[in-house]
Amino acid sequence: MRTFEVLELFAERRRPMALNEIYSELGYPQSSTTNLLKSMVLLGYLNYNRTKRTYLPTMRLNLLGNWLAGYIQSEGGFRELVDEMQRRTDETVGLSTQNDLFVQYLFLHGPEHEFKNMPPDGTMRLLVDSSGGRAMMARMGDRAIDKLCRYTNHYEMKNDRVSYSEIMKDIGWIRHVGYCYFPNWPTPDVSSISIALDAELHGIPLAIGVGGLADRISRNKADILAIMREMIAEFNERQHAVLAATADDVPEAAGTSL
Repeated sequence: MRTFEVLELFAERRRPMALNEIYSELGYPQSSTTNLLKSMVLLGYLNYNRTKRTYLPTMRLNLLGNWLAGYIQSEGGFRELVDEMQRRTDETVGLSTQNDLFVQYLFLHGPEHEFKNMPPDGTMRLLVDSSGGRAMMARMGDRAIDKLCRYTNHYEMKNDRVSYSEIMKDIGWIRHVGYCYFPNWPTPDVSSISIALDAELHGIPLAIGVGGLADRISRNKADILAIMREMIAEFNERQHAVLAATADDVPEAAGTSL
């Protein structure tokens, strides 16, 4: 866990950092921080500058995950869907997936204008606290949703407890209209609309969402929904066509001669 926290600190600061700055920022003991950083240097993930006594991540970190974006983007045209939806809505569009009790953004595409508040790729939020998460939850059975709520409460993921009955009221509406609209959340000036996709990424549920400043999303909600529904319907149709073509290409098993 501490290894990742060190790397996330570097991702936030984006510059070389000294030992005392690292353990002070993270609240670690100096001795254990020293040992951790030495191990990361020996494994090739940190560079240590003896002259300046600073640490900096190496390009080896990039090698760990640089294949992933291309792998996801090559699977089913998800990147193209996000890019085109962003162009047509002129708001931030993100593809998200379920990661245990969380929703995680695989990638986002923001607009050129200044009216945006875009989280970085890889950001995680609780399923129960995001439009993408609730859109995916609406595809689950009631017992699975109950279990998610209980686990979220058990691990004290939220300051206030999750109410299953309140969540189910929202889930019922999402199932009825086919989308989740989260106004003024996670901050009062931001809103989002999400729809769960039929397609999955190797069995992992997916949702696509459009978000931006609350007044813009509220004002253009009907147009945004129309674009999302049209594009998702076309996307699902292409997906089904690909699956059908793939099935047709599979040769029939040869019969056994007697």
